[in-house]
Amino acid sequence: MMKKSFAILATLFISLAACADQEYAVNYAQLPEDAQHFITSYFKVDDISYIKVEREGLFNEYTVYLKNASTIEFNHTGKLESIDCARTPIPEGIMLSTITDYLKQHFPNLFAVKYSIDTLHIEVELNNDLELIFDLNGKFIRIDD
Repeated sequence: MMKKSFAILATLFISLAACADQEYAVNYAQLPEDAQHFITSYFKVDDISYIKVEREGLFNEYTVYLKNASTIEFNHTGKLESIDCARTPIPEGIMLSTITDYLKQHFPNLFAVKYSIDTLHIEVELNNDLELIFDLNGKFIRIDD
């Protein structure tokens, strides 16, 4: 009985270890279709340096590294989670228009370099390191410090 319990626990431990976080490289064709469409809408496939997949529990998350030092993160379905354009402006059309309009009105001499979407809000970082928080509809909430 004791040996059987130990065998069951050992099998469970090995199974859990197999599901642990894993990272590996993939090519463009292995990205989810929505992520591929995003890339071709705002960048060129030739702009890609490499693509990394990270297994988070049951799902994959994709990070696309561009030759210009930008990084784009997608969830397992290919939905945009974040884009970091280093010190260059985020391409027009990626951010919600309400956020773009807000930035033009309140920060006309600055531009967004990072854009992150989570389940509760959207965070935008400007090229002066100021971080702004918006709701998921693009309504300004606060400046984050």
